[in-house]
Amino acid sequence: MKIRKAIIIDLDSIINLIDGEFTQEGYGFVNKAQVETEIYRGSVLVAENSTGILGCRIGIDTVWNIVVTKQARGLGIGHALIDYRRPSTIRVKSEPIGHLSNAQREAFVDPTGFYETLGYKLWGQSLPKNFWQKGRDGKGQFHRVGTNPHIRIFKDGMRLLFD
Repeated sequence: MKIRKAIIIDLDSIINLIDGEFTQEGYGFVNKAQVETEIYRGSVLVAENSTGILGCRIGIDTVWNIVVTKQARGLGIGHALIDYRRPSTIRVKSEPIGHLSNAQREAFVDPTGFYETLGYKLWGQSLPKNFWQKGRDGKGQFHRVGTNPHIRIFKDGMRLLFD
């Protein structure tokens, strides 16, 4: 397995990964334009092997999204994506809220334990920012700030000792 910065030809594979794994589980989603912008900024990492992309991370110093295919979970890919360039902050959805299907709500797993095993400490909670949500009319609606503080913020425990 190899970790590298994503390039623009990875865009469709990353979107398929996010839509196929991440969005279906109810963790939220990012749209294609957002991912494309982050690739151009150099802030998307991918984990790949000879079969293709197994996981991706969006964000460098602050991680906004991380996803690994179900088939590759438990193999250390998420750990490798974090350790490639250890972020100071991780923002992660901590509750299955919003316009989710029953399957998304049932599949939701609180990721707190994963980040704590990597040495991150819960720092606080925050409102979601700059996200798309399916509206009652079925169309996507953009929100600058949400109303439910369901985003957990984790800080690197080692950096907290020295900050």
